[in-house]
Amino acid sequence: MSRFSHTLTLSTLAVSVLGTAAVAAPRVDANGVVIRDEASCGTTKVASPHAAALSFAATPTKVVYLNKNGGTYNIVSGATDSATNTADTIAAGDNRTHMGAVIPPIDAAFDWNYIVTCVRAHYKPYAVTITETEPTSGNYIEAVVGGTGSSTGWSASSGILGVASADNFCGVTEKGIAFSFSTNHIGIQKQNDELCATIAHEVGHLLALEHEATAIDTMSYVPFASSGSKLFTTANGKCGTTPTQTGQCSCGSVAAGNYTNSAMRLGQFVGLRPTETEPPKLELKSPGNGDKVPPTFAVTAVASDNDTMEQVQVLIDNVPAGSSTAPNGTTYTINVANAALGDHMLTVQAVDLAGNVTSKSIALKISKSALGETCLGNDGCNSNLCATAEDGNFCSQVCGDGNSCPSDFSCESVGTTSICVPEEGGCSVAGKGSASMLLLVGLTLFGVSRRRRR
Repeated sequence: MSRFSHTLTLSTLAVSVLGTAAVAAPRVDANGVVIRDEASCGTTKVASPHAAALSFAATPTKVVYLNKNGGTYNIVSGATDSATNTADTIAAGDNRTHMGAVIPPIDAAFDWNYIVTCVRAHYKPYAVTITETEPTSGNYIEAVVGGTGSSTGWSASSGILGVASADNFCGVTEKGIAFSFSTNHIGIQKQNDELCATIAHEVGHLLALEHEATAIDTMSYVPFASSGSKLFTTANGKCGTTPTQTGQCSCGSVAAGNYTNSAMRLGQFVGLRPTETEPPKLELKSPGNGDKVPPTFAVTAVASDNDTMEQVQVLIDNVPAGSSTAPNGTTYTINVANAALGDHMLTVQAVDLAGNVTSKSIALKISKSALGETCLGNDGCNSNLCATAEDGNFCSQVCGDGNSCPSDFSCESVGTTSICVPEEGGCSVAGKGSASMLLLVGLTLFGVSRRRRR
């Protein structure tokens, strides 16, 4: 089940999610601590009807994508698939009939870097990779953070904190989606810790965990401010949501008397993180030391480990800028977007599943390209115009109507627009060539062919 909702106070706030709805705040005591009850769970106790068709064969590591940017999700009666943003109706709120959800980005009131570090700490003992970059292949769990329960069809008065879309709550949902509603955490005591606990809790449901009554266990409803800490406990604990709200286990008891054990079940269904100490091998292929790159660029690295790789991460001036958990063989490509202009230190880290790290750092100058130089997109050019010709992209600019080109460029008509194209000696223009010009307004033009400028 999910960790959340609560009975609410009469005070409401308006949020715009699928329209404007009045959203009640979670019920709190005199100290501002959330009061949770049996209505707090958005996730059903019983296994989904899709469970019988599932295979629980373990993969080497479970990948959890932390998504702070929101998105649009289809909610249908059927299997959950994070890659296609498809959730089962188990996540669809009170009447289980909601067919779509728009989740906005996480509220600015939260410290996202703190929350990411906190979620990683919950899963550090286990074979789980936490990434902020959506994988492009393989199975992964998505933990989307933002909005309110009304986003997925819960009543405006529910105050729900999160819900898991799982195909079987007693096994691993390899492509599951966990919804954690950040707006409903605003004003809760220790709200960053509480949101972290909700994310870890909902992901836990996708990794075969049910509710555990032990106050400090991540799968309990007891708030962080009351328990003082949260973790997956190693001792057997009663099934239920709080020490005073225990009940029958849904997934089979680990001992007589309806006990579960979140740490043991994670070890069983996910596996423990290895403990070897040999660091991975890392070779940074591009960019090179001292290179000039545009604000949006790709980092290519080759990394391998004697055991299992976790990810390759890119940092700019020690601030995370992107990561990859899905290599092509041993080659990782990490796209960096909208980096600040200027001189920077770029660090690439290869991290294995045991937590060993190998780093390479280089100096880098991030700047926009001049007219005629290679570009990846409009934001990489001083002119904010990147043209695509048969042999690649180059920075151009609009000409005509009084706007002339530099001496080694000619003004060429491409469709209804004219752009500056390097002249013979660096480029040529062929009227029948196939090309497009990428403009900020999205205009597509045809007709430019050129040789790479020297």
